[in-house]
Amino acid sequence: MDELQRLNSNEPTKYNSTNRNDIDYDNNSLSTWEMIKLTACMAGLQFTWTVELAYGSPYLRSLGLTTELIALVWLAGPLSGLLIQPLVGAISDKSTYKLGRRRPFIIVGGFLVCLSMAGIAYSREWAKVYLGMINSKNGDDRDEANKIAVYIAVLAFYCLDFSINAVQASCRALILDIPPLYQQETGNAWAGRMLHIGNVIGYFTGFLDLTALFPMLGDTQLKVLCIVACVIFILSLLITSLSVKEKVFEAIDDDKPWWHTIVYIYKAFRYLPVPIQRICNVQFFAWMGWFPFLFFSTTWVAEIYAQTHPTEDPNDEDFIYKATRAGSFGLLLFSFVSVAAGVIIPLFTPSTYPSRNPFTVYNIYIASHIIFFIIMMTTFFVRTEYHAISVIASVGVPWAIAMWIPFALVGEFVQKENVEAIVENTHVRPIENPDIEHVSSIASSSSSSPLVTPDEQNEEEEEFDAGMMLGVHNMYIVFPQFVISLISSGIFKLFNANSEDVEIGNNDAVGWVLRFGGFMALIAAILSCYLIDLHVYKQA
Repeated sequence: MDELQRLNSNEPTKYNSTNRNDIDYDNNSLSTWEMIKLTACMAGLQFTWTVELAYGSPYLRSLGLTTELIALVWLAGPLSGLLIQPLVGAISDKSTYKLGRRRPFIIVGGFLVCLSMAGIAYSREWAKVYLGMINSKNGDDRDEANKIAVYIAVLAFYCLDFSINAVQASCRALILDIPPLYQQETGNAWAGRMLHIGNVIGYFTGFLDLTALFPMLGDTQLKVLCIVACVIFILSLLITSLSVKEKVFEAIDDDKPWWHTIVYIYKAFRYLPVPIQRICNVQFFAWMGWFPFLFFSTTWVAEIYAQTHPTEDPNDEDFIYKATRAGSFGLLLFSFVSVAAGVIIPLFTPSTYPSRNPFTVYNIYIASHIIFFIIMMTTFFVRTEYHAISVIASVGVPWAIAMWIPFALVGEFVQKENVEAIVENTHVRPIENPDIEHVSSIASSSSSSPLVTPDEQNEEEEEFDAGMMLGVHNMYIVFPQFVISLISSGIFKLFNANSEDVEIGNNDAVGWVLRFGGFMALIAAILSCYLIDLHVYKQA
């Protein structure tokens, strides 16, 4: 092993490209079964997300929170993504635990996720235990317990979002760490499939009458669903954690202060490699399109339902149930389509380079944005809830691509640049450990890597590991959520400015929010044309 080259932390360094012909493609290859076990954690994560998104708002409303306060609670999602993912990525990059760099964060984060789920589902019971009034039937006592339940539920929601983002950041980094360069596309395709499977299981489970099936687990749908989610979540994390062998690293002596991690995150923005920066630029506009769909697709179907049933009372509970269920059914079909697309589309990508096969990941990625744009434009012509459900279901195709290719491109870049190099700015290096098998593709750095002078600082790129790359990538996904919240509010206000009647189905404001997202996807398609082709392909 070549001696590590010590670099000044204030001097950004260049990535050293690796010649593909020098790579041993048979070394550390993962079988399909190993890929499934590695990415199983993503199914449990997505199932948990589905439970929170589907039942979070109704449950908070049942506790007495207003719409404005619920909106503040939902800020936990983008805030945690903005803060936790890059922070966990940076810290785990430098960790030297015997379990590896990622699994300790998966284990601790998983425990906090389960604790948070229990806090949400049983917030009323915890409040009664806290106040010592478990058997009290006094009305005033119940009101006081409900106030405490609100605090517990809100705290649990924030804890859930922050902890699940920590687990997600670690799982994504692990999926980049383990497979070799030529299996990055395959690994991330399997991660996308697991996400879609988690969606299907989540939406399907939500349709079942769980209190009738599992009365011993709770007296409400949410309680039983949270317990089921915890079981599936724990099993998925166990499968991944017990089947994966991470490489252990030892710390290189340095005297960096604790706040050096913040500097590391700043440098990730300042010196992000050009290929990753272009991917992030595309992701920013792509998610400007995705968030309107994720936020308002169910509402849009309900609006169409209201327009096609003008004689029904839009304030009637039965009407609201039917309209909402139509939207939920559309999302269930959407999840089935995304699973099918996630399995089929990766099979068409070329297995060798160069190839005459036009279905490269880059062309597929460009096409996905165009398809999403076209689907959003069809909302002009939707007249019935059945047409609306079909539109929602068809979005599963570009969604499957969105959950696969961007992460595969980031992973391919990280592995391409690190097949022959250890990342110096993590301040760790691999050590021999008889109990933990070496599976990571990171090897020792070349001793011939040139030092970069301060004069070249503004022209060079910093070197980062998988955790930090994914953390910054995720921040470009989170930023659009704040922007879309403001833009959608402006669109709603514009359409409702001259009307006091803002009942469901009264105007097409939601449709225009979706179309705005379509135009953002078109910009993403244009930017996708400028992505740098690393000529990476799947294993034949």
